[in-house]
Amino acid sequence: MASVRACPHCGSVRFVKDGHANGRQRFRCRETGCARTFNALTGTPLARLHMPEKHLENARLMAAGLSVRVTAERLGVSVPTAFKWRHRFLQAPLNQQPGTLSGLVETDETYILESFKGQRGGLPRPPKKRGTPGRTRGLGPDQIPVLVAREREMKGTLTARIPTRSAASIAPVLAGRVVPDAVLVSDSAKAYRKVAKALNVSLMQVPANAKHKTQGTLHINNANAYCSRLDGWLDRFHGVATKNIPNYLAWHRIIDREGNGLSAKRFLEAAIG
Repeated sequence: MASVRACPHCGSVRFVKDGHANGRQRFRCRETGCARTFNALTGTPLARLHMPEKHLENARLMAAGLSVRVTAERLGVSVPTAFKWRHRFLQAPLNQQPGTLSGLVETDETYILESFKGQRGGLPRPPKKRGTPGRTRGLGPDQIPVLVAREREMKGTLTARIPTRSAASIAPVLAGRVVPDAVLVSDSAKAYRKVAKALNVSLMQVPANAKHKTQGTLHINNANAYCSRLDGWLDRFHGVATKNIPNYLAWHRIIDREGNGLSAKRFLEAAIG
């Protein structure tokens, strides 16, 4: 399920096999001053999770994007256990974003309705039924913005929850990732002019009232399409707790990147990190 290349405690490559525990091969570090034991999952998000024989099946169900209740039923575990496994499996993918974005980099935002799903007390507003619209029309304060930056050619995609649709929120997310000779392509929002200036990159903006939104290379169709896929995929969960949005963005990045080639083994490898 996972290979061992070094001791997770000290980083030494001097280790030997040291029996089995709970069905897993254990190893012992031979480095002076360490000598600690470990297995293939030590130091990973899946360490110390019970019932490891069900983890591959859990990965298969997550690759299929099934709900936590269906997952719990098929695995024969409780709903809280399935929920715990879901978010432990998503800890490593949280940081699996593209290191660089090059070429034409389309940027756009989508919005997820603020949700306190699962929270039993201390709500800043009265609880409401599932499916109830937001408190305000349009892009009100209960709409949580999600930034999407997608390479047009390489298809590398960065997604991140941001506080506001402002340059101060967007620029830090893209800083260090958009290469100097890249070109940002965005809608007509003024924030992106400041973002491009802060990143010292070129910018092309689609006119707000263009008769045809696609004019040669001047479009953000790829980013728009990704936003639509993300929104449609999230619908199955009937609301995502705002605190868990980054986890679900990471989950969707794996599914969208791998497509039909996403196997249980590949998803488990991503979960192990």
